[in-house]
Amino acid sequence: LYKDNAKNCLFSSLLCCEKTKEGINTSNAFSSCWQICASYFLADAIYSLNMSAPNPTHMLDVMRKFKKNQINEHISIVTQTVGIERATPPLLERMLKSTIGFSDLIEHNNHSKVIEQKFDYFIKNSMLSDCYFYLGYVNRDNFEKIKDNIDHQPDLIHILRVAFDIEADSNLLEQQAKLIQKSCNTVLSLVSGA
Repeated sequence: LYKDNAKNCLFSSLLCCEKTKEGINTSNAFSSCWQICASYFLADAIYSLNMSAPNPTHMLDVMRKFKKNQINEHISIVTQTVGIERATPPLLERMLKSTIGFSDLIEHNNHSKVIEQKFDYFIKNSMLSDCYFYLGYVNRDNFEKIKDNIDHQPDLIHILRVAFDIEADSNLLEQQAKLIQKSCNTVLSLVSGA
């Protein structure tokens, strides 16, 4: 079951990489969002292959503790392409506001209160990278809910630009998409060969 879920996540990641590259070629404002989603799907796949069900609150911390092997070495690609090294309190504060706004817009269920509580916990415990990863994961989940209609909602890019802390450099974006693609294909071949 975990292996099947991992494969589905890898295919979703590869699809997001393709959407990123298409978006770069057509100057689609959401291409950066697709790249971030690709990173999180790769994280989900790695998590599943370690027989764990994704839990965005503790996911980054748990992944750091996975035993070293050929699959888990791709965690570094996730952390590199998600952008956690940029996590600072002022940036996280801005990301929180946009994440809450995006959550309220998409979910309509007061999930934003939970998001804020978890944010407070992360900040209080100086877990800036974990907070950044968590906020991005929540945004990825909500982006997934509207992905088929995203191009009909161009105004959302303003909130997503901050919520995802997206990269505007198309060369870097393409590089990151290629890195994720390469990792997905490597992990897929390892899983298929096992």
